[in-house]
Amino acid sequence: MAKPSTLKNLTVTLLVITFLSAVGLGGMNMLTQEPIAKAKSEKIIAALKEVLPDFDNDPTTEKTEEDVDGGKLVLYTAKKGNEWVGTAVESFSPSGFGGRISVMFGFDTEGKITGYSVLEHSETPGLGDHMVDWFKPPVAPVKSLTEKIFGFEIKPAEKNSNVYGVCPEGGLKVSKDGGTVDAITAATISSRAFLDAANRAYSGFKGNSGSYTGATPAATSETNNEESTSNE
Repeated sequence: MAKPSTLKNLTVTLLVITFLSAVGLGGMNMLTQEPIAKAKSEKIIAALKEVLPDFDNDPTTEKTEEDVDGGKLVLYTAKKGNEWVGTAVESFSPSGFGGRISVMFGFDTEGKITGYSVLEHSETPGLGDHMVDWFKPPVAPVKSLTEKIFGFEIKPAEKNSNVYGVCPEGGLKVSKDGGTVDAITAATISSRAFLDAANRAYSGFKGNSGSYTGATPAATSETNNEESTSNE
């Protein structure tokens, strides 16, 4: 005969289930913690190679942290032949359309952007997520099958969105806000967040560069101003 259910029996059963669940979650966390940390480390190393000038040291062993605008930036020092050639800054912005974004920017010794790599974001697919490539130098367009067959060329619309070689002294803004950088089509909020992360990265770089050069960089760069029609 089955024992009648009592409050005591139910409480013991619930405690056992809770305990087993906690043990299971703890074990799963231990199993996945190392692979997650390894994947993150590999992502950082790949980003450093993408955004920095040529270097021969290990920037991950020469990193520092700096508080900027209420957040923590991670700065990686790049050297070649024991000479400082640039700094990578792991930056962020809390203002993305989908929330916080994390972007690594590389700077040369003059404070000009040498590259960037989007580490994390939750922007709208097909819109804000174009930040992954939008602000990079333009690439040669690939001719469509129609162009190849009929022997003509469709020129893509020109845009001023490339931030490579630009020093963010004074702050980068989208053209819609009176700046010089064209926003991602229909994704102004995402574009503003990206440039916010770039400006924050430069603030961190500028505050740290004196330890190498004895002075802060003052190089500037200009791009043409065009109006954007983004709506995100």
